[in-house]
Amino acid sequence: MRETQHIEPMSRRSGLSLTLAGAGLMLVLLPAMYWLEDRGRLVIIFLLLFSLVVTLLGLLKLREPPYSFSLSADSLHFHHRIGGWSLHWSNIQRIDQPRLHAGLELVELPYVGIRIRDYDELLPLMSPRLIVHLLTEQRPLLAMALRHGAIDRARLQEWLIEDNRFCSPGGRRYQGLAAMLGHRMRHLRELYGYDLLVHESCLDRDTPDFVRLLRHYLQPLPPALP
Repeated sequence: MRETQHIEPMSRRSGLSLTLAGAGLMLVLLPAMYWLEDRGRLVIIFLLLFSLVVTLLGLLKLREPPYSFSLSADSLHFHHRIGGWSLHWSNIQRIDQPRLHAGLELVELPYVGIRIRDYDELLPLMSPRLIVHLLTEQRPLLAMALRHGAIDRARLQEWLIEDNRFCSPGGRRYQGLAAMLGHRMRHLRELYGYDLLVHESCLDRDTPDFVRLLRHYLQPLPPALP
């Protein structure tokens, strides 16, 4: 039995440190404004704005869930502050780091790609808020494909606003946001070979190392000895 493992994303790290550092700097600078002349106050105001940005950055990091992934023996779970999704390992066909052709070279993208077998296990469980976020977040992937010549501009414009009716390979029909996500997953598979692409900021290690970790869970367990 594989142990459940929780992944703390790099995007959340240092959140508390930044928040405390920014707030502490503001507490030090505010009294100093009363003892300085006009020119000195301009410097203090600039530093106050800087400390405010640092504090807000730290608070935004702390808003993220403590874990981005949970890996259990039977499922892969993705966590986001507005929702999440889950897949059984048996529904995952392939995991790798997607690549694009740039001339004669292959460029590795800062994503983990997941190709799934059955859309009907995923689409009905996705919340509308998370679908909207994913559709917006994945637009740069379409633009990236345009820059590398994998798609023409006319086709890109069609894909930016996905059709709100979709029939999965299993024959189930969807409408609205779920249908739009189904089309987007199909288009990402056509461009990159994967249905779901997760940015490396959600990981706790380098992308190739994380791919190896997921493949370890994806592999079937050896039969128990008699």
